Amino acid sequence: MKLTILGSGGAMTTPRPFCQCSICTKARKLGEPYKRNNSSLFINDINTLIDCGEDIADSLNRRDIKKIDRLLITHWHPDHTFGLRPLLEAHYNFRTHQADKTIDLYIPKKVFKTLRQKLPTIDYWLNYQKTAKLHLIEHGDIIKINNISIEVVGYNGKNSDIYAYLIHNSNKRALYAPCDTIDFKYYENIKNLDLLINECGMFSKHKTEITFDNLMKRMKENTPKKLILTHIEEVELRTFGENIFSKMKNNYPDINFDFAFDGLKITL
Repeated sequence: MKLTILGSGGAMTTPRPFCQCSICTKARKLGEPYKRNNSSLFINDINTLIDCGEDIADSLNRRDIKKIDRLLITHWHPDHTFGLRPLLEAHYNFRTHQADKTIDLYIPKKVFKTLRQKLPTIDYWLNYQKTAKLHLIEHGDIIKINNISIEVVGYNGKNSDIYAYLIHNSNKRALYAPCDTIDFKYYENIKNLDLLINECGMFSKHKTEITFDNLMKRMKENTPKKLILTHIEEVELRTFGENIFSKMKNNYPDINFDFAFDGLKITL
């Protein structure tokens, strides 16, 4: 099973527009691995994308991805969904006014209800352009594609606003939980993961965000074989500097983790 981190950035990408701090200046000048787009994951084996932030077109082009057959959404936030327009309209023929391709779009029921309020043009893509076919899903559902299954994992069960996806074949299990995991109460039900791709957490304290230290406490209780941290916020790097990565590695030598970067390829 092959996975690619298309975007490893947070709600605000790196470099942040207009910002002249050392972090953004370096990312602007040197590009990858310092440049970070909105968080998204590509499952190479089955041409499946999870989440599409506003810069998804750039993420797909940088990796030269030639086909997306299906898209899964974790939650409605713009940095995870507002790339729907460039992604779906790339399959619309404006000469014939027909879709050249229709992709399968999987969205949890409650998330779709909120997304329609925040991004009402989704009805246009679904019902007029027909560039996507909607599949409403909920906690516990399993999507099977060839030899890979994707289990829908609500952070708090069927009434969740935010979801993770457990990707597995007969041998390996990987969980993708890229954002807002402070409310994720389901870790204890997912043991012996081969890979967890999880939000990084904040190096400083925020009431609505999990801190890096609290995330590490969770990992000690539910240790995956490999942990990759994504959704890395520009404001945190600007505040603490790039050496925060090595500092955290030194602080937690007993946990096998790495920080994600755009283009990171993973083979399980």
